[in-house]
Amino acid sequence: MTGSPPIRAIRLRAVTLLEVILAMGLLTVLTSSLYFFYGSSIDTRDRSLAITRRTQLVRVLLTRMAEEIRQASGFVEGYGAGLVGFPHAISVNTLVLPDKILSQPRDVSLDPLPGQFDLREVSYYLAIDEENLDDEGLARMLGMVRKEEKTYNRVVVIEGEEEGEAEETLAVKEELYAPEIKFLEFRYFDGAAWWHTWELERGNSLPQMVRITIGFTPDPDTLDGEEDAIELIEEIFESDEDDVEPMPADRFAIFVRLVQGDTFFGSRVSRAAASFAASSAL
Repeated sequence: MTGSPPIRAIRLRAVTLLEVILAMGLLTVLTSSLYFFYGSSIDTRDRSLAITRRTQLVRVLLTRMAEEIRQASGFVEGYGAGLVGFPHAISVNTLVLPDKILSQPRDVSLDPLPGQFDLREVSYYLAIDEENLDDEGLARMLGMVRKEEKTYNRVVVIEGEEEGEAEETLAVKEELYAPEIKFLEFRYFDGAAWWHTWELERGNSLPQMVRITIGFTPDPDTLDGEEDAIELIEEIFESDEDDVEPMPADRFAIFVRLVQGDTFFGSRVSRAAASFAASSAL
């Protein structure tokens, strides 16, 4: 009878406390690294999305403002100057095309659509709440306002009909157009010098060029209501490049050339004559 094979004893090696601590430490380091990498990726993505949204907003705003300023009329009898500008506000008499529906075929049995004025006054300015101050005691900046007057000297205009009833809407539309914008600045070029303000009451009243700057951070001077001097020349365009401070990263600018401006620089002559008359009166 063959005997059974001998039974060998199996020795199990236990995990020591030191090995457990090292494993837990290594796992903690790896988990922390993954968490840090994931958090950094999320922050980078959020910053990229915020920059993209800001860039898109700035592009849309500057494009629309530039188009309206570019279509400004020189001088319209009965309505005044085509452009009146201040350091932080502007008003433009801009030309617009009527709605497409007015050029479409329409049944003669239907009531005719009301005519539309091809000249509108568009204004941009910053809305400031001087009653509710912020933590620093400054007026609260509400954002950029766009005001559009569709028909001059009228409060209400009939724009259409719905189910036989006339639909009345305000001819003056004023809205908080971009609450994200906290900085708004305009500069005006007469062909030789830049100005902080632009007010001419005769002839072709348009400047040769307008610089628009918008930003997302308020300017304390604007909040305090401090305006630049009317006759102060913008020096940033005449300084050495090394002496000019770079524009803050959250501000964006565009230069708009007005093709309707007087090619013979009539606005500069008028501006110089007005300045000479003002200085002579003092």
